[in-house]
Amino acid sequence: MDKEQIEAIIENASEEFLENFYETLLNEINSDDEAYHKKAHHLLLASLKSEDPDDFFISLCGWNLETLIEKTTYE
Repeated sequence: MDKEQIEAIIENASEEFLENFYETLLNEINSDDEAYHKKAHHLLLASLKSEDPDDFFISLCGWNLETLIEKTTYE
């Protein structure tokens, strides 16, 4: 999917569609049987493609990468 298509979704999507999209995303994450270390590796690689990697992680879970690393290290 290209950026124009994503921008069109953002511009035209209803609240219901966005809620369903997020619920679908969470369900797919939870049902994916890929090993966690592989998922983490690919998430970090994908974040590098973002202009602001923190925005990527904040969008997913509400925390920036530094905070997630701290939580991983100290919890």
